Amino acid sequence: MRLVVKEWTGDMKFEGQLEGRELVPRAPRTDTGFVVVLRCAAGEFPARVTNLSASGFRLSSAQPLQAGWEVSLEVLKRTPVKCVIRWAAGYDAGGVFLESVAL
Repeated sequence: MRLVVKEWTGDMKFEGQLEGRELVPRAPRTDTGFVVVLRCAAGEFPARVTNLSASGFRLSSAQPLQAGWEVSLEVLKRTPVKCVIRWAAGYDAGGVFLESVAL
């Protein structure tokens, strides 16, 4: 197999496509590692929340999830929190909270 390397011209892949659009920085994330019970249409299973922000989270679950699923996350001695999965890649997924959460 032969690898062909092109000389970099200094142009960015999406240069010019973002003109006139405001880039909004995402909320700061806090690395975590606590275990939750995830409930969804596919059942109930453990998951580990790996980071949090004011509006969402990233987790690794025991079962693959799908974008668009409504789930609830439960932590011992806390009220379940309703969420929606926004992206999923294998056993990793990210979602947003549908209600206020006290971090």
